[in-house]
Amino acid sequence: MSLAIPPSLPLPRGVSSRYVVTPELTFHTLEAGATPGQNRPLIVLLHGFPEIAYSWRRVLPQLADAGFHAVAPDQRGFGRTTGWDARPYDEVDLASFSLTNLVRDVVILVHALGYRSVHCVVGHDCGAITASMCALMRPDFFRSVVLMSHPFNGNPTLPFNTANQGIDEQAAAAAGAGGGAEGSAAASVIHQALAQAGRKHYKWYYSTAPANGDMCLAPHDLHRFLRGYFHLKSGSWPGNQPRRLKGWTAEEVVQMPYYYIMPSDATMPQAVEQHMVDEPSGGQTSHSWLPDDELAVYVAEYARTGFQGGLNWYRVHTAAGGRYMKDYDLFAGKKIEPPCSFISGEKDWGTYQEPGALEKMTSGAVCSDFRSLKVLEGVGHWIPQEAPDEVVQTIIELTKGLSV
Repeated sequence: MSLAIPPSLPLPRGVSSRYVVTPELTFHTLEAGATPGQNRPLIVLLHGFPEIAYSWRRVLPQLADAGFHAVAPDQRGFGRTTGWDARPYDEVDLASFSLTNLVRDVVILVHALGYRSVHCVVGHDCGAITASMCALMRPDFFRSVVLMSHPFNGNPTLPFNTANQGIDEQAAAAAGAGGGAEGSAAASVIHQALAQAGRKHYKWYYSTAPANGDMCLAPHDLHRFLRGYFHLKSGSWPGNQPRRLKGWTAEEVVQMPYYYIMPSDATMPQAVEQHMVDEPSGGQTSHSWLPDDELAVYVAEYARTGFQGGLNWYRVHTAAGGRYMKDYDLFAGKKIEPPCSFISGEKDWGTYQEPGALEKMTSGAVCSDFRSLKVLEGVGHWIPQEAPDEVVQTIIELTKGLSV
């Protein structure tokens, strides 16, 4: 099998890059702390959007120093991992991006690496969705879980105790089942209200056919866009003042910045530019944790691959009317059982974009063994890059006492 290998990544000491061939995907991974006998506890790190395994570059060597074997893959649809369905928007098989398939990817990769279990699965942003599903679906295999920026909002609610109702009532309950706050019925109402307010939700925009082309810019413009996107969602932007939302209504979610609730006529680069044009620092303050030479890695990777692989996640999990989420019904009523911690930045709107999700986690409603909540002062959305030391400490504290 021949692979077209892109240029080497600028990696810190102790971090290596390699390809792992499995029956479906050829994973590109970054890792640190590997041993010939696979005798260190395995930590799997799952990135978000628009990110790649490189986002864990500051976390990987610290975990290795702490005695772990840490592995960060480019996930299905991202970076240098290949073998996923890369056909155009109208032709791709979206079922291949289902939640169970994303968990399957991780299980297969772990076996290929020579392990029978994962000491801790760690997920950031949309990677937190995969990490939470790993812990939910295979608690025997994933022994603990750390989530960042995207709280676990619980499982599907199926029609319950409806059999003795009339046929019309049963049919109505069945038609409205599943999807939670962002389900199709609730989404239809809120999208209409947002449109009347001149706004639109970013997840549904990301699910549209033009979104990829809107962001596939010339290198200089792509650099400018990604600088703005990373900057605005970070603790470096003074405009981030997140707060708990009272509910899944247009009146509440419209409080979020344009990178979440966009102007209705804007592309994502245009939405970002509207905030950046009045930003006094011009994004310079974010250089402290994402200097231009590191941002250039993201620019080069997305210039090469485009964004559609990652955008397919949004199409499946948010805006496809639940067509590709039916297998998730298998876990209705089930909680995350392994020990779980959540870490976020105080400047991160992602923590609150699904109203009530954080409270469900911390109260034990959706996690059987919730251990700790950390909200980091001055930190925004990109925790693995903005606050790697705290990420590593959270993993160490959660896994302390787990048998190897």
